[in-house]
Amino acid sequence: MVYTVYIDVVFAVNTIMDMMVLTILNRVLSYRTTKRRILAGAVIGGIWSCVVSLVPGLPAAVEILGTYVAVSSLMAVAAYHLKSPKEVIKSVAGIYLVSVVLGGVMLVLYEHTRAGYYAWLLVESGHGRRIPVMVWILMIAGAAAACYGFSGGIKELIRTMAHRKDLCRVTMIYGEKKETVTGLIDTGNRLREPVSSQPVHVAAAGVMKQLCPSVKGVVYVPYQSVGTSRGILPAVFIDRMEIEQEGGRYSLEKPLIAITKQELSPSGEYQILIQKSD
Repeated sequence: MVYTVYIDVVFAVNTIMDMMVLTILNRVLSYRTTKRRILAGAVIGGIWSCVVSLVPGLPAAVEILGTYVAVSSLMAVAAYHLKSPKEVIKSVAGIYLVSVVLGGVMLVLYEHTRAGYYAWLLVESGHGRRIPVMVWILMIAGAAAACYGFSGGIKELIRTMAHRKDLCRVTMIYGEKKETVTGLIDTGNRLREPVSSQPVHVAAAGVMKQLCPSVKGVVYVPYQSVGTSRGILPAVFIDRMEIEQEGGRYSLEKPLIAITKQELSPSGEYQILIQKSD
């Protein structure tokens, strides 16, 4: 049996599919990359597909290691400019997860739409290779569009689950007063009191007004937000803060709480930012 391999078609179809896979994965993982990098990663995958097609006698070990390890890693590094081995492994796993989903959607389109029937009919009738290729490209595009939309929901679900995991119940005690609010464990908070280097938590002004309408002393803490915004926040020491989160509960003695008039959460989901303890 003789097979005719159209190398331009192999390269074009595989490059397009790899580009769609890398684009979908980028939407989920939010890498800071460019279209050129994604195209470069896809071209690497397309070239390897041509090599495998032109050299069918490659040893199984070479083909498996080349496809599933070496080439996939090169695609991830080229597309997302990764340097950490851990990130490369995560991206390679993501590439194959997205590929499986994309392949599954294409299979559904092939079996349950007229596109699969027309692709088979055109090939069997010998009407040439260009029209069937276009049918396949349209099927790939339809599958990619479905996966791209679905990936947005996955990304939002991951973000929501991670966000929910960081929410906690916070009880603040000052003298005889006690306030219980919802807090957010803010891993990006590095605010410190400049003299003692004590970590500073940030609470909404309304909450602090209820807890301690009058205080003996105020500490002023300089801060710099993302970008160039700078300022000074008033902060007070309270007696104790109890934090309850999934998997445990702990207390902080004499924590320093900065007071802000700005909204910490636009939806009012939390009222205090807790600096993650080391």
